[in-house]
Amino acid sequence: MNDQPDKHSKHHAEPSGLIARGLDYGGIAEFIYTTISALALLDDEQVGRQYARSNPEAASAIRELTRAVCACGHRVQDMNPNRNILDEPLRLFTDEEIWLCDLAADVVAMLATSGGLHGFRGQTIFDKLRDLDKLAHTHHWKSMVRKADPGPAQFRQLRELIPHHKASR
Repeated sequence: MNDQPDKHSKHHAEPSGLIARGLDYGGIAEFIYTTISALALLDDEQVGRQYARSNPEAASAIRELTRAVCACGHRVQDMNPNRNILDEPLRLFTDEEIWLCDLAADVVAMLATSGGLHGFRGQTIFDKLRDLDKLAHTHHWKSMVRKADPGPAQFRQLRELIPHHKASR
């Protein structure tokens, strides 16, 4: 996966975007960082801005999802203060937390594959999606998502709106 910035990475999007204001996603598990940083890049792209303007309720739910996904990473980090959790295996996360990460990865896939991404930034987003696909294609990931289905009640409506992305091999 891609390099991570220092542990104080924050995204300062407008409240109408896809990423919660002031979200700290540095120094947490790499798959969470990859997901949130891809969404942050998409938030700055026309496709992300257009989606947020056209679907304000879904954008609000996605902002809440980004908060929940980051909270998962921070929970694991706080429970294991003496471990480097950047490359931490899934076993430290609950089934429900992986379900949330899976939904967030599906948001990335939906926006990334809707067209309009070009150049270095577009390639970076697709690279992050490929990294997420590798993890989401594992038996362990799929099993955890199935066990948590239908997921937390507050995100079920968003899950209905976001298509399931089939991870490429």
